[in-house]
Amino acid sequence: MTAENKKLFDYLVKEVETSGLPREAQEEIIETIGRNFDKYKKESSDQMDMTSLLHVVKEDKNYKDSTDLHLLVSAPTRGQYTSWDRQRIADALVKEAQLKQEEADDIAFTVERKILGSGIKNINVNLVREIVDNELFERGYQAKLKKQEVIGMSTYNINQLIFANTKENSNIKQNNPEAVNLGIAETILKQFALKEVFSADVAEAHMKGVVHLHDLGYPVRAYCSAHSIEYIKKYGLILDNLSTASSPARYASTLTGHINTFLASMQAFYAGALGLAYVNIFYAPYLVDKTDAELKQEAQYLIFSCSQNAFSRGGQTLFIDFNVHMGVPDYLKDVPAIGPKGKYTGKTYGAYELEAQRFLKALMEVWREGDANGQPFPFPKMQLHVDEQSFTDPKQRELLEYATKMSSENGAPYFVYDRDKVNLSMCCRLKTEITDKYVIEHPESMRFCGFQNVTVNIPQAAFRAGRTKKGDVDEVIKEIEKAMDICMKAHVEKKKFIKDLMEPGRPMAQVGKIAADGRPYIDLDQASYIIGTIGLNEAVQFISGKELHEGDEPLRLGLKLISSMYLKAKKLEEETGLKVVLEETPAESTSMRFAKVDLQEFPEAKDYVRGDMESGRVYYSNSIHLRADAPVDITERIEKQGKFNNLIEAGCITHVFLGEQRPSPESIYNLVKRTWENTQSAQIVISPEFTFCRDCSTLSAGYKREANKPGAPQSEIKNKDVIWYRCPTCGFEEEAEYKGAQDNVPLSEKHIICGDKAKGGCKKVIKTNMEDMLKNGTLKKIEKVNN
Repeated sequence: MTAENKKLFDYLVKEVETSGLPREAQEEIIETIGRNFDKYKKESSDQMDMTSLLHVVKEDKNYKDSTDLHLLVSAPTRGQYTSWDRQRIADALVKEAQLKQEEADDIAFTVERKILGSGIKNINVNLVREIVDNELFERGYQAKLKKQEVIGMSTYNINQLIFANTKENSNIKQNNPEAVNLGIAETILKQFALKEVFSADVAEAHMKGVVHLHDLGYPVRAYCSAHSIEYIKKYGLILDNLSTASSPARYASTLTGHINTFLASMQAFYAGALGLAYVNIFYAPYLVDKTDAELKQEAQYLIFSCSQNAFSRGGQTLFIDFNVHMGVPDYLKDVPAIGPKGKYTGKTYGAYELEAQRFLKALMEVWREGDANGQPFPFPKMQLHVDEQSFTDPKQRELLEYATKMSSENGAPYFVYDRDKVNLSMCCRLKTEITDKYVIEHPESMRFCGFQNVTVNIPQAAFRAGRTKKGDVDEVIKEIEKAMDICMKAHVEKKKFIKDLMEPGRPMAQVGKIAADGRPYIDLDQASYIIGTIGLNEAVQFISGKELHEGDEPLRLGLKLISSMYLKAKKLEEETGLKVVLEETPAESTSMRFAKVDLQEFPEAKDYVRGDMESGRVYYSNSIHLRADAPVDITERIEKQGKFNNLIEAGCITHVFLGEQRPSPESIYNLVKRTWENTQSAQIVISPEFTFCRDCSTLSAGYKREANKPGAPQSEIKNKDVIWYRCPTCGFEEEAEYKGAQDNVPLSEKHIICGDKAKGGCKKVIKTNMEDMLKNGTLKKIEKVNN
């Protein structure tokens, strides 16, 4: 074998070894290449004869059945055998890579020579593509390679997913086979989305942290949704993915089963939360003449079954929000009620207010008690709607007072303020206002889709503007608006992609077609297209030198930036005809990703990111929130963050972190009422802290490093958000060990010990005054005492 042929032979061997084929197949191909290589070195009568024997497994993009792909029959791609035709390579290079005809012909000839020289009779189209790609690369056509690139994962990364658990999604409680499948699918589909769904400039903006494309691993789904129990009550279960159908439920327990099946089916079409509207009200016609014990049983079945529905999307529990009301809203009182068998009862929902209130009390009792171990239910979340009647109507006030008692114990209720609007809430803070009168009068059609969320990195916009002129607010706004243009472009591109997927036989066909009520289940023209916000506090600090809580001036600056985003969203609505809304982004991982990306590209970011740069635990403040440990009291935090709520239409929330403190139900009731009367806040939640022992399955109020049961040291902190203790001596941040954490020790006398010196701590004893923490709303304001 000549040196030239040896080089070509080595190249072909390398191509086969990196083809992804099974090892035995690789060895067989390499052996065949070795036997036949010297027979065909140039195009001749022999080479032309060989082309008649060569066949290609060609991809069939219009094929409707992917069974063979999953069975790995014949080849990694579903296709059909076709005769070899070198001209097809040349034509593809002219069409896709925009090469000149003579260049394409030359490359096609070279590729054919290499393949024929191997002696292979049947070649997969992927291997042909790789050989073409290599030839393009060697000739300096790197920019022409994108269309030919194969998306996949290395064996090493697959092993990582199998043997190591991801902590990115806290709803996946532990590693499991379904989580492995999800991890592989997400990794590959993220690559696919950035190459095929979104344009190059959108993908680049995501990779550079200008914006963040949420749920990138779910490109063939919508984001989140609110659904109507009335739809299930009226039409039963008739879903394309079910091989059987169910008539409308006759009993409340059957309705609960239908709801669980329906939501589990719907999770396949959405990447985020599933919300249900007016749960206690729409159940009411099934609960007439039920005893308190029977109501409690129905409530237990509903909450427990929805909290334990964990069979898809990585084996994670369904992310469900229950919207509940303390009375029947005026706009529903005259709406005809649907009862058993999907029939109208002859009454309106106003006539079922007592049953709705009694069922709400039963639901709250279950939420208050928690699961078998007393652990609070993460899902379904309790979205308790509050309006003026909640304080003035005696029965509603009684229910609200019970809710504040729950809140003081386990923080279950989310208090959603309905300020003269018909709102649905889902996905932590996402909400929508219902303005369609038909939907209100026909609640079986009351559903909502948040199509996609794309978040703007506000601090980076400030950094980019600052490179021209630091402190120029108008330039910052221009950079933010450029990022919002990218967000909107991403929305339009994915909308087009999903619309194609709604055609018959495609993944989103079930929710794209006309549903039982005569409307598309997802109407892309009526959905909400969400633009999220991250890091307003740090952007304001970079521009003005002060944080949001440090005076009226920085707060006004923050309001100016968000107001400009609101006006830009309205302009995008006019340009596209779509509903464009701002949201407080609920994804803490996005906050961390933005901070990490900015540290790489913007050196100035090191002075503004939060957390610990050495360990990589860095982040920006969430959305428009004040810094988590800002020295402000609870009322001031709610009031200042509430000023942004009218601008952020898709949803806002203010967390009230309590740590170990347990304020009285009366004080929480007063807080809820003052928030309604004196602020513009859209939603608040009281967030206490718990310790759950993984060994003895006991739940204790507050933070305890040691478990209650001897010999059971494993414990974890239960809170709606992660909280770290910070040492004022050395600045070390970590979970801290309590000294004297027994229940009989007053809160003002409890201590923690800073982490071990080997981990970066100083071992000093720190006094934690929980009463002060309650007042300023933080767990990090702690003072040093003598050891």
